[in-house]
Amino acid sequence: MDRTERLIRKQIVILNRHVPRKRKTLKELLREEKPHVIGADGSRHRFKSKELEFLASLISGDEQERLRLPIYIEIDASTSGARIKGKLEVKIISKIIDKEIDEYNTPDEIYIYNPQMKVLRKKLPTTTQYIFLVNEH
Repeated sequence: MDRTERLIRKQIVILNRHVPRKRKTLKELLREEKPHVIGADGSRHRFKSKELEFLASLISGDEQERLRLPIYIEIDASTSGARIKGKLEVKIISKIIDKEIDEYNTPDEIYIYNPQMKVLRKKLPTTTQYIFLVNEH
């Protein structure tokens, strides 16, 4: 790895310092008076209760116990879109951005692009979070 690559990797680590050490389930967050997670940098990331309730309205109680927040929007310089991973996350995001998926064969990931990202971030500003990926060669 050359010096430039090492510098880029270091910058990406800095960009991701807000990412929580541990995510919480939607069910856990709905029970909290001030729903939040703690970032790796020690910062407190708060969730809007209305947003949590909106997410809860989209999924079953069992799914609320499995959904971990925030939902990551993975940004990778090598691709033009952003990736959302996880069957449950794909199901939710697809509903929000109005993208049809096979309900009985939900994919493990989807790629979304700028117009869809704007819709998603407008609807879920506190329950989604960007995470920047480092390319492995």
